[in-house]
Amino acid sequence: MKNIDSNWDVIVVGSGLGGLSSATRLARAGLRVLVLEQHVFAGGYAHHFLRKVKGTDIVYDFDVALHQTGNLRPGRSMHGILSELGVLERIKLNEFDIAYRTKGPAHDLQIPADADAYADLMCREFPEHAGGIRDLFETMRKIDGGDSGGLTPEAMATMGLTLQELIEQHVKDERITSIFSTLWGYIGLVPSQVSAFMYAMMWNSYHHGGCFYIQGGGQALSDAFVSVIEDNHGKVLLNTEVSKIITEGGRAVGVETAKRGTFRAQAVISNAAAPLTFDCLLDQPELAAADRAVGDALPLACSIHQAYLGIRGDAAKLGLADRGAFFNPTYDLDAEWEALERGDYRSQGWLAGNHNIADPGHEPPGRSVLHVATMADGRLWQDLDEQTYRERKAELENYFIERLSELIPDVRERIEVCETGTPHTMNRYSWNPLGSIYGYAFTPTSHSVLRPQPRTSVPGLYLAGAWTFPGAGFTGTMISGHNTAGLIFEDFEGRTAMGAQ
Repeated sequence: MKNIDSNWDVIVVGSGLGGLSSATRLARAGLRVLVLEQHVFAGGYAHHFLRKVKGTDIVYDFDVALHQTGNLRPGRSMHGILSELGVLERIKLNEFDIAYRTKGPAHDLQIPADADAYADLMCREFPEHAGGIRDLFETMRKIDGGDSGGLTPEAMATMGLTLQELIEQHVKDERITSIFSTLWGYIGLVPSQVSAFMYAMMWNSYHHGGCFYIQGGGQALSDAFVSVIEDNHGKVLLNTEVSKIITEGGRAVGVETAKRGTFRAQAVISNAAAPLTFDCLLDQPELAAADRAVGDALPLACSIHQAYLGIRGDAAKLGLADRGAFFNPTYDLDAEWEALERGDYRSQGWLAGNHNIADPGHEPPGRSVLHVATMADGRLWQDLDEQTYRERKAELENYFIERLSELIPDVRERIEVCETGTPHTMNRYSWNPLGSIYGYAFTPTSHSVLRPQPRTSVPGLYLAGAWTFPGAGFTGTMISGHNTAGLIFEDFEGRTAMGAQ
């Protein structure tokens, strides 16, 4: 590779969606931006991996994390941000009328993406609670605030509530709470623990902002960001691990990499986990003592167990005709959380998805791409010896295949590729502590503005991504990066040659 300039206006550590969105906004404003990524793909959790069927030319393309994303209808937040950044025109969207399927002890429902249709469905299912259900959905609409942006009084009123407290202001029925909270795995906490505000933001993004899948998956989105950055004279370097964030005189001035030497800039954005940034990457950790204290007081979010499978045949005809289906063995979600904490995934709910429906034509001919997952406590997968780890991973994989066999009886004989991930896998690829997939947990006391601030106490050092404001998820991290870029514009207003040192 040709030599890369050593001086830039802004350096971004990590190419998750938070890092990419900040880099894109800065590059489009004319700043020279360098993004450094230790992995072979850009995107963080928004990437794919390929697996070839042994002895053939058949290749499966697995999307790591994207199930669906919201707020992409015209006038909604992500539509506006991606349009502004020049990314929306480089991706293609599939929109769906059905958000997901949910199946529990006494229900099996196809949940509409449209909020009004969803409310109508729930009122038909639970007519004795129709009034409370209507009130709950109206409250969610008011929390959303439409396309005007900003926080409504109803949204502000949820800041200190759990989701369960919010729901029970309108209706008290564990079946309704469970169904309404089906997407809790997308945010990582059950209703009795999760922030009502954050759940409402996520829920509204789908049920008012639209359920979308990006053709080509999360990798297509990441690649679109990269193309905009590089079209605007920025650079994204893969296989480039940052080993140190360098400070001089108490200010961040650049980074040191494991193999490519040192790069300098007046601003450094860390898209890495906040604990990793402050404890391991920053050359003088004491400079970030205040930021670290904020993070140390916050709980880490959960991790995930998941498997990606490539099978022969059309899964929709074989028994899995759902883009995303949630199977819940109980309406007692607190009991499910207790099962998660003790590692009893057989007592937890699980998600299965048929990727062919999300992205038709992306699968090898005559085959199907499937995904199955359940949430996990990362602490239970730490410090295992290799043999124990392999045994536990094999047991987990077998469990997932057992669950899929309930839908596709002969799925085991049809499998051509199966890759299983654990919290250890999440930690290895993302470096997130305990393999957390959402950064800090979304409790009423650790969400959005309560996380470490994107403008850190170290001059020139900023955060973007799941560990800072506003939080995790595709939408949250992209908003985060866009916001962090805005802070850099404020801090460096009037400086025309940021990188000249």
